[in-house]
Formats: sequence, C-alpha cells, structure tokens
Amino acid sequence: MDIMVLLDQMIILFLLMFLGFFLSKTGIMTDHFNKQLTKLILDITTPCLILSSVLDGSSSLTPAEIATAFLTALVLYLILPLISRLITIIIRAPKEQQGIYDFLGTYANIGYMGFPIIASLFGSSALLYTAIFNIIFNLSAFSVGVLMISRGSSHEATFSPKKLLSPGVLLSAVSIVIYLCGIHFPDPVTSAITSVGQLTTPLAMMMIGATLATMNIREVLTEKRVYAYTLLRQVILPLLIWPLMKLVLHDELLLSVCFVLFIMPAGNISVLFATNYNLDAKLAAKAVFVTTLLSIITVPLLLYFCMGA
Repeated sequence: MDIMVLLDQMIILFLLMFLGFFLSKTGIMTDHFNKQLTKLILDITTPCLILSSVLDGSSSLTPAEIATAFLTALVLYLILPLISRLITIIIRAPKEQQGIYDFLGTYANIGYMGFPIIASLFGSSALLYTAIFNIIFNLSAFSVGVLMISRGSSHEATFSPKKLLSPGVLLSAVSIVIYLCGIHFPDPVTSAITSVGQLTTPLAMMMIGATLATMNIREVLTEKRVYAYTLLRQVILPLLIWPLMKLVLHDELLLSVCFVLFIMPAGNISVLFATNYNLDAKLAAKAVFVTTLLSIITVPLLLYFCMGA
C-alpha cells in the first residue's frame, strides 16, 4: 500500500476545498448557489458515482462474498450510531449540537473520499465492496440519519418512507442489482454516468470550502470539542476496533476496505444534510475541515501501525 498515494489524494481534496473558499470570497459561490449545488450533489452526482462503480466490469466477487460484505456493512451501521452516541456524551456536546455529532460519528467520508482512496490503494476491483458499503450507508443516512442529525434541534426532521426513495438510495440498490444480473450499458451511457459521478468529489469539497468562507477561521480552528471528537473517533476508536475486525473478517480485501472506510474523516454529507434541513451547517463544516485536515496524519499512521502499510 502506497502511503504517498493516500497523501496525494488528501492534498487534492484540500486544494478543492480552498478553491470553494476562494470562489465564495469572490462572490461566485453565493448562498443561493450553494443551496442549489447541495441538491445537485445529493440527487444527481452522488447517485451517478454509486452507479458508475459497478459499470466498468472490473470486479469479480462471488455471491457469497457480496453477501458477506452486505452483512458486514449492515452490522457496522447498526453499531456506529450507538458508538457515536457514546462519543457525543463523552465530549459533552450541547443539546442543540448532539444530532450533528451523532451524524458525524456515524457517516464518514465514504463516497467523496473513500471511493478514490480505495481505488488508489487497492485498484478498481475493490470498488464493488465500497459500493456495497455505500448502499447501506445511504439507506441508513437517508432514514436513520435524517432523524439523527436533527436530534436536539428546534428544526427536527420527521422521517417519511418517501425519503428511502431518494435518488441516492434508489441508485445504490439498482447498482448491486445491475452487477448481480450482469447488465451492461452501451459505452456512451456508461461514460456519461461516470463523468457525472466524477463531479461529486470536486463539487462537494468546493461547497465545504464555500461554507467555511462564511466563518471566522480562528473560530473554526478553536472549536475545542471538535478536537476531542476527532481524537476519540479517528484515533482511539480505530485502534480499539481493528483487533475485532481482524478476528471477524477473514477476507483480506474486505478487511482492508472496511478498515480504510472506517478511519475516513467526517463525511461531507453532514454539511449537505445540515444545509438541506436548516441545521448547524457551520459546525458540520468545522468538523469536516478539522477531521479531514488531521486525517492527513491519522490515516497514514493508522494504516502503518494496524495494517503494516
């Protein structure tokens, strides 16, 4: 595993974030623009990113391996909300921030950071495992996550089964069906879907940068509770859970993918959801910025000490 590839990927993400910061400061990315961009990312580019992961035909997993990956992802997203709740309690988050911290701890940056990093470290054959985790991620985020992120807020969202029919959830389910059925799309269609999906990472990181541009940077870097959260979620917890993962998962590729996705920084989706539901998007952006910044150190070190990278 090439750590330099990982570092290069993280530097690229930060450059995109700072581009969004600059575009906001120059008035190109306005509040109205960011609202529309959020909808574009959630409803169009992210679903295309998920779908494109199964269209290139590079994966060759057996039904048993796919079932194991589904079960692993399901267990992970049943446990993570409980762990996140414990972390929120330990850091003594104020009531109005508890939902944001619960969401941050549960939904790491799988889609925007996980996909390119997994592809860089393990090749495109590992992307189907990532897509499977992303299916459970989306089903959880658009159902449990909607209720979770608004906990303690005066803008509490109510869950509706219709939320499970969002493009992100539907395309996640359709993707695995396409793979299992061996459905092939014409090359121009596949290329178009892939091209749209590839917009997700730069657009999402630019939007986070634009959100940060509305804040006092000193305020971002002095959010002490975010550092306590980062220490617990991105250092201590991975060190505790790695031996358990090794004990349970015997497929080396699945183990590697699961651990890398687990140690990703807080997901961009927290900023998108907070913006969409009129919650504390600034806190979410602060956490994403700080956790992503510190992940330049924590991710390589964890991979080195736990996986011998």
